[in-house]
Amino acid sequence: MLVRSVGTAIALGLVLGATSALAAETKPGEAKSGEAKPAKTKAAKTKTAAASDAGKRALPAARLDSLRADLAGEDDAAAVAAAEALGGSGAANAAEPLAELLASGAAPRRTEAALDALGKLGGAGALTAPRVFEVLDLYAGHRAPEIRQRAVKALGTVKDPRATTTLLARLGDAAPGVRASAGDALAARRDRVATVRLFALLKKSDAGAASPLAVLAGPDLIPQIAELAGSVDDGVLATTLGEYAQRGDVPDRLRLEVVRTIAKLPGAGATTALVEYIASVPAKDDRPSKREAQKLLDERETVR
Repeated sequence: MLVRSVGTAIALGLVLGATSALAAETKPGEAKSGEAKPAKTKAAKTKTAAASDAGKRALPAARLDSLRADLAGEDDAAAVAAAEALGGSGAANAAEPLAELLASGAAPRRTEAALDALGKLGGAGALTAPRVFEVLDLYAGHRAPEIRQRAVKALGTVKDPRATTTLLARLGDAAPGVRASAGDALAARRDRVATVRLFALLKKSDAGAASPLAVLAGPDLIPQIAELAGSVDDGVLATTLGEYAQRGDVPDRLRLEVVRTIAKLPGAGATTALVEYIASVPAKDDRPSKREAQKLLDERETVR
């Protein structure tokens, strides 16, 4: 009864905190959904330009044919090396031989190397082969969990909007690693449609849902997350709230309430969340939530 009362009190405090924070700190034109929309820095623009350039590069025909031959040859080591070379090339035409290999079927070692290579190409903005989505979608349902997980990671880099449907389905996968990879991919894509399913996983203390939910949750969901205190794993809950507090788009008044919520949770996970939040704030930034986190951390150390 005491735990539920504490959770209810925390939730009420967060509701009030979220409401006042949004009213006081959200400026006209700013998003109120809680989704991060950071301004593009010079480094970000450079990275975007590099990815765009990578997608325009192409391997010479002779080199591509040589790597394709190695992929299909009898030497496993040479095939894996070829897959790695294709994935590291960032070339627009590098995905096609990999998709061909996967479509025809291959030994597990080659399959894993090809999936990892496609993931690297997607990260470089070079996934242009038309068959890539279909192949990755197929392997996301493979019987082996490690294959499914690699396929899900690669699928997260594909710009095809159909990937979202498959990634959402993999949130229900029997393997924790696959669920975690699907959540991470959806968070990286900022697919907020995944929030409901991630929250449902959090209610089951699924550790893989913590970080993705922290990325995608809006301020309206934080009180509901806080209400889970006492009914889910304290460490998983602390991770979710702690990583949410580190987001740059969270008003500090709401962040202050989140920090106080974390401090009410028992266990080392809450202590770690407070430490990591303090470390995430620049040394010269004396925001109220940072001061409160330090005070609450000191109090926890004193009690210990």
